Amino acid sequence: MNLNFSQIANRFLLSVLEGLVDGIMMLNADGELMYTNSRATEICRKLNAESSLVPAEVWRSCEALIDSRELYGDRPLVIESEFTTIDGQTYRTRAQWLTLDGLDQPCLLVRLEDQQQSLQSLAFSEARLFGLTPREAEVWLLRRCNLSRKEIADRLYITIDTVKKHLGNIQMKRQATQEEWCC
Repeated sequence: MNLNFSQIANRFLLSVLEGLVDGIMMLNADGELMYTNSRATEICRKLNAESSLVPAEVWRSCEALIDSRELYGDRPLVIESEFTTIDGQTYRTRAQWLTLDGLDQPCLLVRLEDQQQSLQSLAFSEARLFGLTPREAEVWLLRRCNLSRKEIADRLYITIDTVKKHLGNIQMKRQATQEEWCC
């Protein structure tokens, strides 16, 4: 199979979009879906289980962007919104205009971020960076998710003193890592 550069670039771009933690959607100004990566599809199903339409929470950001065109014209603008579902999941949407070659009209680029997933990814990255033990990584993940020391202790079936000890060790490792970076 002999691929030209355009085909390789398209496959590469699709691979990148599918590999993102965030959901990515492209819509026309009428709200019709032009593209969605698998993460966006998954998030939309959670929000709008009964249909494949764009969830109302997401479309509100798009409408605000469309309405703002009269005020701001073609100036770059990102409309950001955050909402929490009934089950406590928090999502952030970011909508902006995207102009692509080959399309007559600009389309809406929408990024969907699952706040819990983002915090988990960040905590795992930091755990590797700081060289945390598996148990310290568990404690750090829960702390990054804003759980109290008591909630962490209850969730991991350990004492609050043990949580404090782990958090102290984590703090020392974080400081040591920061010192390595600045010297």
